[in-house]
Amino acid sequence: SWLPKPVSVAAVAPGVVAAVSGSSMETLLNPLELSPLMWVGGYVAKTAALAIWDLAVGFIVKSSGAPKLPTTDKLKGLPELQQLDYIYLAVNSVIEYIFMLGIMSYAWTSPDVGRRVEDLGLLNTLVALWVIFVVDDFFYTPCHLLMHTKALYKYVHKHHHRQNLPTRGYPDAGNEHPIEQVIGMSCVWGALLVTSKLIGLHAATVLIYFGLYAALAMLNHMRYDVTFNALGFTYSVRCHEMHHRFPRCNYAQYFMLWDKLLGTYRDYEVPK
Repeated sequence: SWLPKPVSVAAVAPGVVAAVSGSSMETLLNPLELSPLMWVGGYVAKTAALAIWDLAVGFIVKSSGAPKLPTTDKLKGLPELQQLDYIYLAVNSVIEYIFMLGIMSYAWTSPDVGRRVEDLGLLNTLVALWVIFVVDDFFYTPCHLLMHTKALYKYVHKHHHRQNLPTRGYPDAGNEHPIEQVIGMSCVWGALLVTSKLIGLHAATVLIYFGLYAALAMLNHMRYDVTFNALGFTYSVRCHEMHHRFPRCNYAQYFMLWDKLLGTYRDYEVPK
C-alpha cells in the first residue's frame, strides 16, 4: 500500500529528544554559529587578552605607586598551584568563554541593547553601569553565602579558600570549582538582563563593564592596597582579603553595601 505505516510515539520520541537536545547544546556552546576553527581561535584570543589585561592591571597599579597590603610579608598564602588548580583554571576558562559568546549574541540581537553610536545615552551607559554592579552583587552575595553552608562549602567553595591570602591576580581569582564559576557567570547574566529590561543597555556599556569586572576581580586577588570611591560606592581590596582570611564575612565581590545590610561586613584587621 502507498499509505505510510503508522509510527509509534515511543519509537519517534527518543530521536526527537536527541535532535532537540543536540540543537540546544550547540546553541549553548556556539550561539554565534562560528566554525570550529573560528570558535577555537576566539577562545585563544580571549585567553590571551585576559592574560594581557591581568598583566596590564598589575603594571598600572604598581606604576601608580599603590602600597602593598599590610599583611604582605606577615602572612603566607598558597605557595604553589597544584594539578587540580590548573585543571579547574582550564575548565573555567572554557566556561567563561561560552558565557562570553552568549552575552555577545545577546548584545548583538536583543532589542533592549543599543548598538549604534546614536543609541548612546546617559541612561544606558553610566546609569546602566551602576545598576549592573549593584544587581550583580545583589545576586552574588546570597549565592556566596549559600556556598558557605556546610552542604556546599566542602564540595564546592572550599577549593577557592585553599588560598587564604591571594597574590596572583587572575589565576587566584579564577581558581574555583567549575560549579562556582557557573554560579558567578549566571549572576552576571542576570544583572545584564535585569538592567537591559529596566533601563536599557548599550553594547559599549557591556564591554566597559567586563573590562572593569575583570580588573576588579584581579585586584581582589593581588597584594596592592587599592581603595577608591566610584558611583557612590567604596571599593577596597582589603574587603576581599578579609574574606579570604576570615571566610564568614564580606561576601559581596566589589561593594560592601549588601554585607552591611546583612550584618556580615567586617572591617580590615592588621595582623599583630
